[in-house]
Parts: sequence; structure tokens; C-alpha cells
Amino acid sequence: MKKIKDIQSALTLFQEASIKQVEATEEGDYKTGNKSYDLITKAAAYLKEEGAITELKPLLCNSSVGARLWAACYLLPVYEKESLSVLEQIAKGSGIYSLTAETTMSEWKKGSLNF
Repeated sequence: MKKIKDIQSALTLFQEASIKQVEATEEGDYKTGNKSYDLITKAAAYLKEEGAITELKPLLCNSSVGARLWAACYLLPVYEKESLSVLEQIAKGSGIYSLTAETTMSEWKKGSLNF
């Protein structure tokens, strides 16, 4: 795995891995899903270290549920209202991501999450 060199490459990696993670999970491909999750966390960690986690905000409007879901999760501490709104919309859907969004909101409100 290549080292992330700049904020733009971290954002691209986060978006691509988020989309791929959703697709892999829906297809039952846990290996690809897990690898994609690792890339999501790596990109998010880089963005945090650079003070650029807020650069994920445009992904809250992305056409991919994966990009919206993961961006909302990582942006909860800084854009709580917007992130919860995105998670609420995802939760209204069907499938595994609606449950993921519901659980994320519930745990956030309990104070159990730390992104």
C-alpha cells in the first residue's frame, strides 16, 4: 500500500475505498470489504493528522451511499447536524446500511463513538 502524500490523494482514497467497501459488503466479499475499510481508516487518519478532516464534507452529498455513510461517520464530531441528517436519510432505506446508519446514530447519541 502506497503512502498517502497529500490531502487530495487522501480524499480520493477515502471516496474510492468507501464506494468499494459498500459494493463488497453488498456482494458478500468480506476480504475486499475489510481491505477497503482499512483504506478508509488510513485516509481518515491522514486527514485528521493534517487538520483536514472537514474536507470530507462534500462527500455528504455524494451519489454513493458508502461515501455519504463513511463521511457522515467521520464528520460527526465537526458537522454533527449535517452528518446526523445524512445518517437519518440512509437509515430510512433498506439493507445493511440502513441498520449501520441507525446503529451509528444511536451509539453517537449515547456517547459511545469516537472517530
